[in-house]
Formats: sequence, structure tokens, C-alpha cells
Amino acid sequence: GTKNPLSDARKSSTSKSKSVTKQDQNALALWHRKSGAGYALFVSYYGSQPTGVVADETDVGVVSAGSISPVKGGQRRGKGMSRAAKRRKKKKGQQTSNNMPQSESQQVEICPVDSAADESHPLTQAYRSQSEKYPHLGPYISTLSRTLPLTFRLRNPDASSTHQEGMPKILSIEHPDLVAPVAYDPNERIYQATAQSHLSKANLTKTSPELKQLLVDGSLNGTLARQELGSMLPVLALSSLKAIVPGCKVLDLCASPGSKTMQALEVAAAVNPKSGKRGRVIANDVHAGRLDSLRDAVGRSGLDEELTARITYTNFDASQFPSPRSGKLFDAIIADVPCSGDGTIRKDKHILPMWTPATGNALHGLQLKILIRALQLIRVGGVVCYSTCSLNPVEDEAVVSAALRKVNKMKEMADDGSTESEDDDSPAVELVEWPSSLLPKFKRQSGVRDWKIATYEQGQTEDNDGGNDSDEETGGDFGKLTYFVSYEDAREAGMEQAERSMWQPNNNDQGMRLELCSRLLPQAQDTGGFFVALLRRNR
Repeated sequence: GTKNPLSDARKSSTSKSKSVTKQDQNALALWHRKSGAGYALFVSYYGSQPTGVVADETDVGVVSAGSISPVKGGQRRGKGMSRAAKRRKKKKGQQTSNNMPQSESQQVEICPVDSAADESHPLTQAYRSQSEKYPHLGPYISTLSRTLPLTFRLRNPDASSTHQEGMPKILSIEHPDLVAPVAYDPNERIYQATAQSHLSKANLTKTSPELKQLLVDGSLNGTLARQELGSMLPVLALSSLKAIVPGCKVLDLCASPGSKTMQALEVAAAVNPKSGKRGRVIANDVHAGRLDSLRDAVGRSGLDEELTARITYTNFDASQFPSPRSGKLFDAIIADVPCSGDGTIRKDKHILPMWTPATGNALHGLQLKILIRALQLIRVGGVVCYSTCSLNPVEDEAVVSAALRKVNKMKEMADDGSTESEDDDSPAVELVEWPSSLLPKFKRQSGVRDWKIATYEQGQTEDNDGGNDSDEETGGDFGKLTYFVSYEDAREAGMEQAERSMWQPNNNDQGMRLELCSRLLPQAQDTGGFFVALLRRNR
């Protein structure tokens, strides 16, 4: 199997034609990075996707206080204007934005109070020239232009004997203006930087050396885990659905860097009150080096040895993970697959400069193979959580939809030899709802049922005839995105990465209920972007 799927996918996105030399490829990649093409294409691609992909109904036509107003007539907003003029312009922009009726959910601020876009960010600048075309992207782009707020979660106190008592009290007394429990977690175990603090990983040392030391000590003694909200969701959901419980057997297919492995371990490796046994977590990664880093992270976590001894490390290609020798399948599987990572652009500066839709397209096939393998390895009644830190539907709903179609057609579902009975109407695998009791006020966007598949041609402008079967968008001087309505059209036009599974058959979700998938939109709770689907095996 490939050792670094993301880097392979990125390479494939710059090596379109067989005749292009390595030197030409490097020159194209350099041009792409320096020209700002990635930012322009990102705006154009997501601006063209249906509602729900990165903007919900409340974003469409609404320009929130902190988001970027559409620019009329290509004028550079704010250039040479006084502060008062900017304020008047902003106020006017809010009043006139599309005159859409305010829905109730719109009263909730989409972004925190001081959520002004970072005007100097290349993404904000790329959006300026396209904002009139995609006004609904304002809150999304505005949020992405700002640094990700600091987040962490308090670990299960039983998981560590060196756990520091009274951490919530210390935080509330010593640092109430910097961090606080999030409003949507009734257990008050998830913390985020307060909106007014602008606290991030990057400025923590400068802003508060005392808090930095507290968090460093807490992460070494097993009191807390520095983890992003999106990354917390798979294990929280699987635990809430009772798929991960004390004493159970969990497989983390793409485990490095290990935050989910340890989060699952806190629950699974606790003693089951009935059996008296501890569970086990199998931490797998295709990359041996990353597996070593994961072992080191577990060693530094402060978790008790009786828990960490319940991790088994394996080094397989996740899409070909072998069946357990015991024949006993897994109770829960975490499939946080290799992805384009465009949900992490608030902390990873390397993604947008090189962004094209080709990276997600190139990973789709591997993601699908991993999910299908996970569904073969889960026991009847068990749950697989498929997740990505990307909001690109080709890596998200397209993968889930294709896996459900494939697995529900299989006559022999799994390695344990259990087969489908002809008279059983229920699908072998189905999506399950986000557990309603979990994070009750948490804002999640439902999965989408339709999406657009695009290919990018560098340096081409829009004079190609796309025929009736394709739809073209230009990224300014940055080449062309071509959207294809079907696999056949894409192949005919020479899209090398096209796979039939990327498209919905006849735009019909065939009772799959893709809306049960969950999208974490950055502007909803000032987070990164994340996608989660929960799939239960029925037989």
C-alpha cells in the first residue's frame, strides 16, 4: 500500500499529462503556490457547491457582522476609506444584503462577536474578487481567515492516577477571560478560547505563560488532551451510541497522531462492571514512522499503564486490514481516513496555496476502499465512524453513498461468512442519526444529497467548449474548473481521475438518508471543518 496517500494525491494533481517532465511539473507547482491560484480555486469550487456543503441556509444572503460584505463593481472595499466610512458601508451592506427574511436560527450570531475577517489573508483577498458571485460564502471565508482558537478536553479522571484534581476550578479562577467550557457541552469537559481572548496555539506562550504551563503539565499528567473539536467527535459519538463501552474491542484504522486512539482508550480500557475485563484498542497506521510517533504520544499522555497496555499497534494498509485471527469482529471502528485536509486550513498554512479539486478526487478511491473494509470488519450491531477533516463532498457523502451501495449489494458481507438472507428487507448497513443526547446545543449541518465534481486545468481559460454536459467556472487568470454532471461526460472529456462512485446515481440517494451525516461548519462554532458519518451493521 501507499505510505503517504496525501502526498501521492497531491503529486497526481500536478502530473496531468504523461508528456510533462518533472521539471515542468515543479515549475507548475511553483507557479501555483506563488500566484495565489489555490485560494482563487478554493473560493470558486466551494462557492459553486450546493447549499449545505460549506454554507447553511442562514449564511445564504446574510452578511453577518464579522463576515465579508460582497464588493460591488469589483471595487476594493476599504481602500483609502476612513474608519467611519467603513462602518457606514458595513452597516449599509448588512441592511441591503439580499433582503432575505431572518429565520430564527439567524438570531444566533454565526461568528463570535469580534469575528472580523483578517483582511491581509490571501483567502480574504481571493474572495474579494468573487464575493459578488458567492455572497453566501462571506461567514465561511471570514472564519477561515482567522487563526483557530485554542481547544482542549478534560480526560476521564479514572484514566490517570496522576490526574490533577480541581482543574475546572483552577481554570475558572485563574484564567476565566482566556478559556471557558463550550456552551454546547453540558458536562463542561470541552474548553475553547473565549471569543475576546483571540487565544490560539501560536500566541499562547506570549499571551499567558502561566496558562501554557498549566496545559503542558495537564497534558503530561493525564488531566487533559490538546485536541480540536472535530477530532473529538468520532469517539464522543461512538460512546454516546454505546458502540464504545468499557470492555469493548475498538479498531482505529488510521490512528496517527493518536488523539482518537487515546480518547477511545479512556472508555474502552476501563473495567467492564459485568465481565470485570478491560477492553482493547487496535491502533493501526500504514506509515511505520507515524506509528512510532503515536507510541511516543501515548507514552507522554500521563494515562495509566494498565490502560496503555491495552493498545495493540499494527502497521497495515487500512484498506487491506487483515481479519482478526480469533474470528471476533470489532464492536466499534474509527475510520478517520487520509484526506485533502481543507478543514484544517486555519492551522495548516500549506494546504491552500497548493489547493486544487484534484487532491480530493485522487483520494476518493482509497477512502472508499478503507470504508468498505471497515464495514466488513465490524460485528453485527457494531458502528463504524467514517470521518475526514475536509468538507469536500467527493471525500465525504460521495464515499459514504458509494460504500452503502456496494456493501448493501454484496451477497457475502463479511469474513465471518454471514450472508444476506433474500427475504430480509433491512439493508445490511445503514446510516444512523447523530445521538440527540450528545452535545445538545451543538450546531451541526446535515449531510448533502447532491454535489458537483470538478476537474482543474492549469493555464486554460474558458474558451474550451464544455458542451452541454459540463459547466465551467474560471478562477480568473488561474485556469479553469470544469464541472461534470456524470461519470460518462467526465471520461469523455478526458478526466483521468474520474471514478463512477464519485457521482450519485441519477441524483437519487435511494433511501440512504445521507442527511444523517454531519458536517461541522467552521463559522457555526468557530472551529475547523469536519465530516462525520455513523454506519451501523444490521446483519
